[in-house]
Amino acid sequence: METHSRPTATNRTDGGGWTLVWSYTFTAYSSFTSKPNALTPRPTWTASGANTRVSTTVPLSETHYETMNFALWRTIGKETLIKTNINNWIACKEGTGSILQQKDGSITCKLVKQVSKQCAGVVPKKATMQHSYGPYLDTSAGNYYHFDGYTGGDWPVHDPCGKNSTKPVKDAANPHGNSFVR
Repeated sequence: METHSRPTATNRTDGGGWTLVWSYTFTAYSSFTSKPNALTPRPTWTASGANTRVSTTVPLSETHYETMNFALWRTIGKETLIKTNINNWIACKEGTGSILQQKDGSITCKLVKQVSKQCAGVVPKKATMQHSYGPYLDTSAGNYYHFDGYTGGDWPVHDPCGKNSTKPVKDAANPHGNSFVR
């Protein structure tokens, strides 16, 4: 099975070598903080209350909304690039916490591309992976990313200020996100 996506400018971002493992969209982007809004599809990571579609199909592009089986992500590498068209792009390495090992604790992230005009330089410092609706990445002030897969409660946070804000970039055409591993 081919697990690497075709080379694109995105794959060469921040030194290159990235493999696309997840492409997602939103169930209700226009009403971002409504309970029906969630990420879809979602990976096979631990999220006991999540109810959006689970995928184990390799995404063929950044807008082919699928996700490789989560257990395979960690076989590719130890660093994650999170890219969206509604929040800043970040690259994160394991610390005491790990996105790829699904372990709570500290992570080291850096800003790869400033998408939002707000809060330049803010990045998450902690991964909390055992949340019942999907994992989240936090700053000291709150959620930067919450990968929420539940359409009956919370909503997916994509906040460049890391304060759990209510709406990311407004009126984004084809709002979506991607995760890469190397």
